[in-house]
Amino acid sequence: MKKFAILVAATCMLTGTHAFANDSSKQEAAAAVQAAVKAVEAAKAVRGEWRDSYKILGKAKAAYKKGDYATTLKLAGKVERQGQIGKAQAMAEAGAGKIADTRYR
Repeated sequence: MKKFAILVAATCMLTGTHAFANDSSKQEAAAAVQAAVKAVEAAKAVRGEWRDSYKILGKAKAAYKKGDYATTLKLAGKVERQGQIGKAQAMAEAGAGKIADTRYR
């Protein structure tokens, strides 16, 4: 009887811990998607969004709705990096043509 009580207590503890871990990963996934959206919108503002960013963002949102938070974090992180790099690329290339035009006048 003692072993059974210990087994039940351990099962309850593990189940409870899993529920809290799942909730925190859900919040992390939601925050990651929001950060990805902000990064892509910032890149779009300077005309630097990458072609596949919105496709991948859609997949991340679909994974979030299914409850696959690990995939959501992975995809949202990828989209966020694409947004940041796209914005930096657009900003770096913004004045590239202007320098060449003034040099040959």
